[in-house]
Amino acid sequence: SLDHEHRCTLYLELLKPAFRDDHRKDNWKNQTNPAERHATNNLSTYMMVGAGGGAALYMAKYTLYGLALMLGPGRDKYAAAAIEVDLATIPEGKNAVFTWRGKPLFIRHRTAEEIASAQSTDVASLRDPQADTERCVNEKYLICLGVCTHLGCVPIAHAGDYKGYYCPCHGSHYDTCARIMKGPAPLNLEVPKHDFLTDTLVVIGKED
Repeated sequence: SLDHEHRCTLYLELLKPAFRDDHRKDNWKNQTNPAERHATNNLSTYMMVGAGGGAALYMAKYTLYGLALMLGPGRDKYAAAAIEVDLATIPEGKNAVFTWRGKPLFIRHRTAEEIASAQSTDVASLRDPQADTERCVNEKYLICLGVCTHLGCVPIAHAGDYKGYYCPCHGSHYDTCARIMKGPAPLNLEVPKHDFLTDTLVVIGKED
């Protein structure tokens, strides 16, 4: 989870049906015990029960999916979930955390040293190549989602080998531009769509 919650998976052992009565069905008419005689028809019963159960699970899945769509917010409302942030409230060298669309949003007021470090990196050597200027419209401010691209944990700011962000769950290191530098994460931290209204006022998530 986003708060370093351990992920647990429930393993269900799917047992293979044991059709123990198969060897008896050729001689079922000579069987005098009613229970034994009817046991020879178990194969068709098992198949009917299995097919019925599968159909029920299939219908339940799409019923719940439809219910979630009906009760959840409409796409128009979700898309309109834009926020404005006054960047003047974030001191230089600090990383502020906001909540946007149910996810942690990082806004970092970078120092001159952090900007220089990010801009001097060889982009071609990166796992997910992106220049600092592509990710930071205003070089003073980094705006990204605080969700590790490995398993969705929340990284720690000003930590790790590159002093950008560090995810302690599995050891992913990001630089001061939130680009993956080391560890299992496959991609850089996501930069959401944002527009600067002024030098210190930004709107995040506004659709065109």
